[in-house]
Amino acid sequence: MFPPRTVRLKDGRNATIRLATPDDAEGGMALTRAVTAERVFVMNEGLVLTPEEVRADLSSPETDEKLVLVAETDGEVVGQTGVHRGKYSKNRHTAELWIVVRKDWRGVGLGEALLRADMEWTRSVGIEKLKLGVFASNVNAIHLYRKVGFAEEGRLKDELTIEGKRVDDIQMALWLA
Repeated sequence: MFPPRTVRLKDGRNATIRLATPDDAEGGMALTRAVTAERVFVMNEGLVLTPEEVRADLSSPETDEKLVLVAETDGEVVGQTGVHRGKYSKNRHTAELWIVVRKDWRGVGLGEALLRADMEWTRSVGIEKLKLGVFASNVNAIHLYRKVGFAEEGRLKDELTIEGKRVDDIQMALWLA
């Protein structure tokens, strides 16, 4: 079971990283709405699950197949991440990672703390490779992913149109084994 931890960030604030619970559904959805409203960091342009579906998903935030963590401070969800293991025998050694951090909590080490928690868990359940997609325009995220050891494995040229400009979709991975 993933143990909760409090992290002290570069700006002196603290955040607790812990397993998500059904009670985090509304806070996680509010965070997703806020990041989605920025229109430049995530693919979806709105919520795809109902509050009931999110609560049901968060009733088991940690299994051999997945992990969902939140970063919270003063009862507010300010970051969230998840890891989903490959479904088939051919890709069970891999997992897809996603992460969102509220705008006013970026650049202070929260994203790195969430990523390192993901990496710790994936190692503990025998996953060998973490992978993610990131927009080439998201230079801060790319810098962070490289900092913790991710490397570019592929690039879909001009895959996206963001604010009227063509943007590459970069596929990155981190081998843990």
